[in-house]
Amino acid sequence: MKGNSQHGQTLVVFTIVCAFTLLATMALVGNSQVLFVNADRADAAALLSAQAGASAIDLQTLYTKNTVALEPGEARARCEQAGAAQPLVLSTKCSVDGNTVTAVVVQRVQMPLPLWAGFETVTATRSARPAYGGVTGGF
Repeated sequence: MKGNSQHGQTLVVFTIVCAFTLLATMALVGNSQVLFVNADRADAAALLSAQAGASAIDLQTLYTKNTVALEPGEARARCEQAGAAQPLVLSTKCSVDGNTVTAVVVQRVQMPLPLWAGFETVTATRSARPAYGGVTGGF
C-alpha cells in the first residue's frame, strides 16, 4: 500500500484552467454584446443630431431666393442640443458645410464584466441634408 498517492492532479488542473477559460470567454462575449448595442445607440444619436441640424432651413433665403439653404449657427445649435439630450452621450461635435450637417457623438459605455477598464467610449459619425419634396422652386 502506497502512503503518498497523487492520482487525479492533472484532472484538477485541467478543470481549473477550463473554468477560467470559460469565464474569460463569457466576459468577452458579454462585453462585446454591450459594445455592439451601444454602438448602435451612438449611431442613432448621431443620426438624430445631424437630422435636427439639417432642419434649420434659412427661411429668408427660401422665401426671397427660392432656394434651400441652412442657417449655420442654428443648425449647429440644434445638432448639439439634440445630441446632448441623448442618454450617456459625453460630447457632440457638429459641423455645417454648405447644406450638410455632420455630427460626431461620443458615448460612454459601462462594461458589465470589466476586464481591463470599467468604461469604454464609442464614437459614431453621421451626416444629413435638408429634406424637401421633389422640385426646388415654388415654395
